[in-house]
Amino acid sequence: MILDHIFLCVTKSAPEAEILKNFGLDEGSSNVHPGQGTANRRFFFENFMIELLFIENLEDLQSDLTKPTFL
Repeated sequence: MILDHIFLCVTKSAPEAEILKNFGLDEGSSNVHPGQGTANRRFFFENFMIELLFIENLEDLQSDLTKPTFL
């Protein structure tokens, strides 16, 4: 098994990312997931990524379309 991606569920806007930045990590691009109700902040490494995932839109997150994802 190769681990290349880890999700950490955090509070809105992921202020926890500041801890990683203060530790010396460089933040990469972020994404908003339209219709899914989530967004992220990401930290990339050579062959690994830490994704800080948070709720952006509670209505989208609780929609019938998103329920099968168990977010």
